Amino acid sequence: MATKRLLSRFRNYSTSKAIFLTEKQLQSLGLEQESELLVNEVKVTPSSYTRGSEEAAFGRKRMGCVELPKPMIECITNMIEGQDKRLIRTDALRLYDALRSTSKVSNAIVDGFDGSRSAKKQHKSSKGMIEPFKVQYGPRESLAYVAGVMPATYAAVTNIMKELASRLSDFKPRFMLDFGTGPGTAIWAARNVFQLEHCVGVDLSEDMLRVAEQLEESLKMDKRNPVEFKRYLSYDPKAPKPDLVVSAFALGDIDSIALQKSTLEQLWEQTGDILVLIERGTPVGFTNIAQSRQWILDREGSNAHVVAPCPHDRPCPLLFSPEAKPDNFWCHFSQRVQRPPYLMKTKHSKLNTEDAKYSYVVLRKGPRPNKDQTMESEAYRWPRLIQPPLKKNGHVVMDVCSKEGEIQRTVIPKSQGKIPYRDARKVMWGDLFPHVSKNKVVTRFSKGENEP
Repeated sequence: MATKRLLSRFRNYSTSKAIFLTEKQLQSLGLEQESELLVNEVKVTPSSYTRGSEEAAFGRKRMGCVELPKPMIECITNMIEGQDKRLIRTDALRLYDALRSTSKVSNAIVDGFDGSRSAKKQHKSSKGMIEPFKVQYGPRESLAYVAGVMPATYAAVTNIMKELASRLSDFKPRFMLDFGTGPGTAIWAARNVFQLEHCVGVDLSEDMLRVAEQLEESLKMDKRNPVEFKRYLSYDPKAPKPDLVVSAFALGDIDSIALQKSTLEQLWEQTGDILVLIERGTPVGFTNIAQSRQWILDREGSNAHVVAPCPHDRPCPLLFSPEAKPDNFWCHFSQRVQRPPYLMKTKHSKLNTEDAKYSYVVLRKGPRPNKDQTMESEAYRWPRLIQPPLKKNGHVVMDVCSKEGEIQRTVIPKSQGKIPYRDARKVMWGDLFPHVSKNKVVTRFSKGENEP
């Protein structure tokens, strides 16, 4: 009788609330069939909920940990397998010392010693520095480069190529020129992003080109369009120009500034659309990039513009402004790469990741895009974070390179709004940030002054 009264109560009583019964409670009802219990199905209409803005997602530069292709890892492992591992490590350490010795200029520190606290600190740090020297790449050095340096280079180029693909919807390169190709690192990274029909790699070292050819045979990306490797950069005015020209970690190996400038002019003459310059993320590497950027902009005027990382075409404030101190504060970015097993053995490291630091600039022929309603053109003027943001309680502090040609410190408080604040909490080093702070902006480095 009690069960029938309970059932009648369920049938005659309707409510908007849900009643949840456990398995024991259902068994206590003594229902012979489940159909005796009236069940109303409630349909929930999905509602759109925006967590972050589309602009912030479009300006995001960061990507996950880069992994080398498995065929490339297998090929390099086979190349190292029959060699002396101790000798490879010794040559790799020599390459690391050469790269470390050319990251800063130590002579100016020693000559400018005035006894101050900052000078003593710089003098103390310069004691452990090695005299600058460079390595000529023979067979041993080429193998050591592939075993110890190539993964970081591959990660940096991959990040820039994917940024180009996401930022420029109309950029579909078919012809690529890689100056200072080495083992063809930039070509392999670009082929994973773009559908390239013809690639040319130029490098002065025959041993490096021989390693690049071995990698091409193992990767077998496109048998119909093999990569053309050659030692010298030739120019034919009647020949079609490459859509994409890349110089990755090559300009810094040229000692003379005049020779750097002439090489850069030749690369720009051969560029059909976009020129990408990449150097190490050191004060010297940044200085080479900033000077090369300014040479081209001074030479071309409004016929060239910067795609990334700068949101302006003015002189770089970190090099040409009165407050600039490129040895202490310079523009560079970072990309994490997964270390292959052979790299961990070469470095005697237990960590399977490392961060590749690099400086770069992407230059495109033609005038800078005008203001319109498309997100792609608006992104040319969004500020870019040149340092990791400081995410405090209730606000986020960011150092950005602005469209005015200044380095500004901007603060996004929680009171500015849910979406801008969430975008600020999720933003990372190197991203474009589309929101304007409601607070006063502080200028850390003023506009650059280009000396004639």
